[in-house]
Parts: sequence; C-alpha cells; structure tokens
Amino acid sequence: MQLRFLQIALVAGSLCAMASVGVAADNVPFSAPAPIVYVADFDLDVSNVTPDSGPGQRLRRLRGLLPDGPTPMGQDKNPQDHGKHIVNEMADALTEDLKSGGVDARRIAPDQPLPAEGWQVRGVFLSVDEGNRLRRAMVGLGAGQNDIQVAVSCDRLGGANLPPLYQAVEQAASSDKPGAVIKLNPYVIAAKFVMASGDEKKTIRKTAQQIADAVIARLHATAK
Repeated sequence: MQLRFLQIALVAGSLCAMASVGVAADNVPFSAPAPIVYVADFDLDVSNVTPDSGPGQRLRRLRGLLPDGPTPMGQDKNPQDHGKHIVNEMADALTEDLKSGGVDARRIAPDQPLPAEGWQVRGVFLSVDEGNRLRRAMVGLGAGQNDIQVAVSCDRLGGANLPPLYQAVEQAASSDKPGAVIKLNPYVIAAKFVMASGDEKKTIRKTAQQIADAVIARLHATAK
C-alpha cells in the first residue's frame, strides 16, 4: 500500500513559505556561510507497560506508535528503548537530510544550552483521540494508534527565550486515557506532519525528509 506522508496542516499562516517551496527547496544553494540549525530530540512519551517474556506479546506491545511496521529483530528490549530509538532515528535522519540540503545541521542534547545564533528545530510526536484532542503519542500501548502526527517548529535563536512548543491541558475526565492532552502554543510557528502507518524505519525517514524540505524552504524565505 502506498504511504501517505505529505499531508501538512499549517498551524500558523507564516509557515506558508515552508510548504510552498516544497521538495525543490534543497536544490537551491545557500550563500556562504550556510545557516546553522540545531536539531533537538523530539518529545515522545513512553508508557510504563512491562513487556511480556513471550516474543509475540512483546512485539505487539512495541508496535504502539506505528502498528503496521515491523520491529527490527533484537533492536528493542522494552518500550523505553523503543522510544529512544524512534527519537534518535528521527533526529539522525533529519540532521542528515538538512546537511544534504546545504544546511550546517547539528544535533543538540536535551540538557545542552542553546547557542546565541542559528536556528533550532524541535518537535513532538502526537496522536488524536476520539474527542479530536491532541495528545502526546506514547510507545508501548499496543496496536491502535494509526493517526500519528509530528508537530515541528523552526525558531531563530538569539532573541528572547523561546516559548514552549506546547502547553499541557488540564482535563480531569481524560486522566484515564493514554498520553497527556496538550495544545500547541499559539506563539510558536509550527506545522503538523501526518505519519502514515507502514514500515517504521521508512515512515520516520520519509517524514524526516518532508520536515527537512519545509525547514530549508523557511530558511530560504527568511534569507531574502
């Protein structure tokens, strides 16, 4: 089945430039020096489910994020390891794709201070519940999460402290549901990319390429 990756819902109008330039953006060279972009680890919740000893049960629970994709043999020992793998896979693929587009892309650790210059790309994995509310996606809850999204923001560094990408929503009625309910911060320029079900590695890499294309387009637009 052909995967559907390029379904972009713009949250802020100023991101139109990110989407309109599209895939061709990485074919346009940047004037020296290349823009520096720091890629942060995207937020992803991990459930506290303890995998069963049987391999069949373990694999079914580890498919909580992308249920149709096979889990690489021997790669994930528990949901925590699986979540770290997904986050690292996305950050590595995004950094690689940005470099291929002429950007000086660098990963930045969660506890590393932000530099005074350059750009930062950050994001959060999301799911949508039956009430059409955004929740932080979780790994390890078993099959059923088909509508995974990634909300991504590209922010220029050097000004005031960056606002949080999202805010928690207090809803007592939703406390028994998996994943924290959140809303994207209206002060953050963000775009949501839909990750279709399919092979996990291919899905992450394809989505990372779409994010890189949008980031490169935004960098070109701001350089004019």
